[in-house]
Amino acid sequence: METSFHYDVYRNIILELMNQKIPCEIIINNLIEDDFVNNMVSYLRTLNVAGLRFSLLSTVLQESKKYACLVSPYHLPYAVDVAKVHIRTVYGLAKNEWNHAEWNNKYQHILCYSHYTEKSLNLADRTKVVGNPRFDDWHNNAYMLDCPDYLKLSPTKPTLLYAPTFGELSSIIHWAEKLSRLSNEFNVIAKLHHGTLYKKSERQALKTAKRFLKKIVQPETSTFTLLKQADYAISDNSGFIFDAINADKKIILLDWDGMENLLKDNNSFSTHESPEQQVRKFLPVARDMVDIRNYLSDDYPWSEQAEMMQHIKTEYCDAFNDGKAGKRAAQVIVDAIK
Repeated sequence: METSFHYDVYRNIILELMNQKIPCEIIINNLIEDDFVNNMVSYLRTLNVAGLRFSLLSTVLQESKKYACLVSPYHLPYAVDVAKVHIRTVYGLAKNEWNHAEWNNKYQHILCYSHYTEKSLNLADRTKVVGNPRFDDWHNNAYMLDCPDYLKLSPTKPTLLYAPTFGELSSIIHWAEKLSRLSNEFNVIAKLHHGTLYKKSERQALKTAKRFLKKIVQPETSTFTLLKQADYAISDNSGFIFDAINADKKIILLDWDGMENLLKDNNSFSTHESPEQQVRKFLPVARDMVDIRNYLSDDYPWSEQAEMMQHIKTEYCDAFNDGKAGKRAAQVIVDAIK
């Protein structure tokens, strides 16, 4: 684990493995920035999963511990020797240059949401399409249905859920003030990326978000609780786009002067071929408030996108959408250990 979000990625896999009497242990990477580590430790203390163990990566390395299998969201060179078998569980769909990088060859198996990642990685003997284990909670209603009281949502206003990415590809600096102008007509909820919350390099973006966005979600609040509440989702270059699509939400993407340059010459992990850029061909993209208000109007033709949205759901987001992805992922791990 490198963020508390990673536990949500693993949760339903862990529960299935433990249901099969296979012991599981969370390894917390404490070799990264302290704010990330403190957040993970605080979050894990709230869990109540009988028998689930926890270790610090520094301790694992110091004691040369060896596991039957290490499941991770991406390759860590210094963790190669801690397990006999390494399995990657995909945790998002955005930013191809990172998601489909050469380090995927280091894994014996890669758990994919659907066929897009399977084909893109082109590692036929290693990729396993299992669905999205995190979305099992959505299908099985395993989340708090009501939004937390601290958000103070008005029942008479529709809700906009703003979920930007972090770094140069984030829209916060360019759009936070503009989006705040919608607060009289909408509940504007901001779900900030863990990078924005805890990276020192993101302090200006976090300061800007806190200045203009008054309903910022606490990190432990379920994404699915927010998606259930949202009438519209707004994002930029985030993998959250595909969460919103998979939850059948109306989603608006943001653009700004200079964003195009970030997609060229390896200036970021995103390119024009990345899924989060490809969907801009059919999703509404806003460059100013006139665009936003047009997309939020009652007569905007959202139904014209329905067929393409369904294709994205099954080809990109989850091949099954049946709430059983955690079981399929766990079986790949069990078979690999055996």
